[in-house]
Amino acid sequence: MTCRAALLIALVAWWPGPAVAQDLDSPPWGRVLREALAPALPFPDATPEGTPEDGATEVRWTVRWPAADGQMVEVVANPLNPQNRERALAAEQEIQRAAMVSQRNSQGDYERALGDFLRSGEVRSEVREITLRDDGVAGERYDAESQLTVRIESRRGRFQATVAAAIDPALVSTVAGAAVARVGAHEYGTPLRYCAEQAWLAFGVSVPPTIARVSADEVTIDIAPAVDDTAWVLVTVSGNSALVSQVLAQARWAAVTAVVTPAP
Repeated sequence: MTCRAALLIALVAWWPGPAVAQDLDSPPWGRVLREALAPALPFPDATPEGTPEDGATEVRWTVRWPAADGQMVEVVANPLNPQNRERALAAEQEIQRAAMVSQRNSQGDYERALGDFLRSGEVRSEVREITLRDDGVAGERYDAESQLTVRIESRRGRFQATVAAAIDPALVSTVAGAAVARVGAHEYGTPLRYCAEQAWLAFGVSVPPTIARVSADEVTIDIAPAVDDTAWVLVTVSGNSALVSQVLAQARWAAVTAVVTPAP
């Protein structure tokens, strides 16, 4: 789902109390996320349209907190904010230009295919279809920079993900108690695509993630505990680059480590 479509969806939740150490099979993840992320995301709750409940225009971001058993927090750009509206207009102009180029290319393909058919009775040329990817890199960049998602889940054993990226994720140590891999936002590929800023935080794993290049535009991240079948927690952060940095630096990650390592 793109950020523009996501602005039409909301989940406004309540805060029932602080996180406590829990069984990793069924912790109250929504409460854990709220306790961990509240210091880093001091934004008003979102309405279904993504606007603040009081209709404020000066606020750039709004937040959707999960229910007690939810596993995702979403931050969205306030569509009433003048800066956000200006960004949206500029992105839409770029998107329209990219779409027009795609339409011209598709029309050219059609005319060549028709010419082939009239000359030989066969269609030898492929006609490219126009899809959402024809928004081009401008649309992908706008979507990525207009939102932030933070997901949390319990894992057992190995986790592996393939990421579309031209640069390798870096192993960083800015979060106490977690092994962290992070890839910066960048453009890549031909035609150009956009890789959003992303970070993977592994709590309860003492071994650093392993990074392996699959191709020029794909890389794998492999996270595994030192002992097979060990329970651990994965937090994935993706979206606006500044908000990713803000979450990594300002979140109260002790709320997560308290779940991974229960108090005696």
